[in-house]
Amino acid sequence: MTEIIQFVLLVLVISFLTYLPIIGSYFSLFHTLIHENGHALAAKLTGGKVGTISLFHSTEGLITYHHHWAGKVITALAGYPFASAVSVLYIWAVRQEWHLEIGISLLLLLLFNLLFWVRNLYGWLWVLSTLVFTYFLWQQGYTTILEYIVTGIGLVLLTQALISSWHIFVVSIKASRYAGDASSLARYTFIPAPLWGLLFFFQGTIFFVAGSFVWLGKDFLFFLN
Repeated sequence: MTEIIQFVLLVLVISFLTYLPIIGSYFSLFHTLIHENGHALAAKLTGGKVGTISLFHSTEGLITYHHHWAGKVITALAGYPFASAVSVLYIWAVRQEWHLEIGISLLLLLLFNLLFWVRNLYGWLWVLSTLVFTYFLWQQGYTTILEYIVTGIGLVLLTQALISSWHIFVVSIKASRYAGDASSLARYTFIPAPLWGLLFFFQGTIFFVAGSFVWLGKDFLFFLN
């Protein structure tokens, strides 16, 4: 039980830190980037085009173009599940101690987005500052600090995937017209936004539980033993 308590405390601390000014927004943008790349990937796979991705301290924006209804629906649906699934995969890689491989993958993702998709000043500054800071730590030989940062980003992705799915669910109930992806899906399908919000929250919860088990090194029968 000590492991579980430590994990819960760690998640609570990470969740608290993501709401702090500046540093909280800075690390939360990793989740935003993954979320938006999920939309972008879905758009490309369904024959659409990715216009731009805008990253801000509190919100995000993605412009895509589609020629058919199915592509719009799949693209709007993809963001939350993609971010949740990636968070679990990331946690699994951390537990395998693949810190270098994760770090390189993140840097390549940042560089790709900088060159092709991110088109706002705040987004550029965020990506460039991350790249420069990482290079500085690597050049100075601070590999242990880099490993802690890589691990921390994984926990941010896991917790933010859950928190953001809960947030969209709440907003879809209180102000369904302003519920982001849930609102878009409601327009495309005529299924009420709260139902889409509930779906996003449900998948977010499932993936969070799965990621928690991965972190703890337990299987799903752990609590039955």
